Amino acid sequence: MVWRRARRLSAIAIAAASVGAAQAGGPDIRSCEFTAKAGCVSGSVRVTLAGGTVQRLETNVIWCSLPGHLDFTCTIDSSRGDEDSQWSDEAGATLIANRSPFNPVAPDRVKVTIGRDVSIDFSEAQSLGRCGAGAELPRAVVVPAHDKTCRVWMSPE
Repeated sequence: MVWRRARRLSAIAIAAASVGAAQAGGPDIRSCEFTAKAGCVSGSVRVTLAGGTVQRLETNVIWCSLPGHLDFTCTIDSSRGDEDSQWSDEAGATLIANRSPFNPVAPDRVKVTIGRDVSIDFSEAQSLGRCGAGAELPRAVVVPAHDKTCRVWMSPE
């Protein structure tokens, strides 16, 4: 009887700890992959949220090269508080500005908006300095809430 009571109390303690951990909430990671229909482009995006706020953005875009050559890539790996970027929250969106843009007179920032889906606007991001020759960032990416395939808009050619 004492053993059953101890087991029951242990089960209650474990359940309470689980509920507490779920309420405290760990990071919410939203990610997706894509392959663009036009051209030879693929990639992935990963956004880490905590308390509904963007904490990290990781983007990897791969452009195919000629057979026998290395592919070209574009990468962004930025975390809130890192030295390479300046983060701000404005009008329901998170702006991530590059502190050392390739072209210092032009804007170099990414806008992340969280709703049911996560929308990432790269229209003011500089590809030079982040991408290998011949590669560029997309104009926009949407990370769907319940799908692992990104919706991607590439720049018009």
